[in-house]
Amino acid sequence: MHDQRLIERLTHYWNSMCRGKDMPRFAQFNSSAIADIWQQCLLFSVQPGSSERSVGLIFQMIGDQLQGIYGQEMLGAAFSHKHRHFQGAAVVGRAGEVLASPAPLIDIGQFACNSGKMIKFRSCLLPFGQQGVVTHIVAGLSWREF
Repeated sequence: MHDQRLIERLTHYWNSMCRGKDMPRFAQFNSSAIADIWQQCLLFSVQPGSSERSVGLIFQMIGDQLQGIYGQEMLGAAFSHKHRHFQGAAVVGRAGEVLASPAPLIDIGQFACNSGKMIKFRSCLLPFGQQGVVTHIVAGLSWREF
């Protein structure tokens, strides 16, 4: 139930900012509007590249409730959405789809964490930008460890 609420709240907030556009500008984003779920979110800035393969994502914010997956050492780290060699990469693995076609993307999956336990997650990736170019992605994530 809580998983669905996170996704519904984030997509509703994103849709309310769109106002007939393909996606909202990041300048419109206000984390205090979703303060009760913000600690379950990640914020990425998009580093443009010369091709889709060279586009980079940079961890700008990692919510406190996601520290068990990502840790503070990922802050400021750059990676490609095609990278699969870090814990939690499955969550942002579909960011390329959001970059290519800016629309909310809901994903469900699982991955093994460093401790060997299985992480099952539900995520929502929300693009922000202008004129069809994504400049930021907010990802909401609920997860359980088994």
